[in-house]
Amino acid sequence: MDLLTFFLGFLCILVLAAVIFLLVHLHRKNVQLKAFLENNSGQQAGGSKPASSEVTAIDQLLYDRCCRYMTERRPFLVKDFSLQDLANAVYTNKGYLSKTINRFSGKNFRQYVNYYRVMYAMELFRNNMSLRITDLSELSGFNSVTSFFQSFKSVMGEPPSHWCSRVRRKYLKSMKSD
Repeated sequence: MDLLTFFLGFLCILVLAAVIFLLVHLHRKNVQLKAFLENNSGQQAGGSKPASSEVTAIDQLLYDRCCRYMTERRPFLVKDFSLQDLANAVYTNKGYLSKTINRFSGKNFRQYVNYYRVMYAMELFRNNMSLRITDLSELSGFNSVTSFFQSFKSVMGEPPSHWCSRVRRKYLKSMKSD
């Protein structure tokens, strides 16, 4: 009987040691993950920090996946591109995606999409400076020239006509000096 008691006591001590070891190991992993998130929380696209301090690695991955999808696939060129379309493309739901975009970009979904449209319009103009404002609006996915004008001014701080004139002058000036 004494041998059985000794064996059970020894087994309990081993189990207790294993549980303590596991808890310490999990605590270390949690501390490492928190440190990683704190060090990398400012490196998302746009350089802005999220409003909430409760950023998870999953949120960051979702936002990065959205940005990559928008850049590579250019779904914003479709005029009726919706939050549901993006949510389906990145395998999440609309509510969670909307909150994630807002948290990381500081923009609502429509502003986020229009930002990509404005950047694309600028790219189009740099490649073909004979394009008119109406052409840029149409080709970059805007529903109207008014919407394009408002979004462009919001993103760039100046109307598209001023920006185009400035870029065109700079290009012509560089051509003269060559």
